[in-house]
Amino acid sequence: MPERRFALVLELGPDDVGRAAVLLALTKDAETEIAYKQYIEDLGWKVVATEVGGLLSDLPHKFVRALVGASLNAGIVEKNSREMHALSHAAMEAGNSFVPAGIVEISIGAKIAIVRNDRWIAVAIFGDCAVHIVAHHDRCGLGIMHI
Repeated sequence: MPERRFALVLELGPDDVGRAAVLLALTKDAETEIAYKQYIEDLGWKVVATEVGGLLSDLPHKFVRALVGASLNAGIVEKNSREMHALSHAAMEAGNSFVPAGIVEISIGAKIAIVRNDRWIAVAIFGDCAVHIVAHHDRCGLGIMHI
């Protein structure tokens, strides 16, 4: 089946940081990611995307490093307790909905998108995971926290 492409018209309201983060996490190529990040930045919001992968047992350290590093480097959050706390809670909520409790060991590949406006921060995770490579399937998680 040939690949089809279409344009998605996005109208983000003043508190749609969650929607913006999910849509950014869904982007598949660098060109689309860059264009969408520019659209979000044009709203006056801050945005960054990063990727993480590996086995679930190794992921907490990788996830925290990728999330915090990308957020600090992109100026999404400042290194203070209020902003780091908001980022941490949004990330926990996203992670808990991406990988449900009780999963023992799986491999994961995921894109993380972080979007922030003056009141809210959102973390979206989209990727795939499975116990065995032939069973990989998509998952999505979202967390939003008031700053």
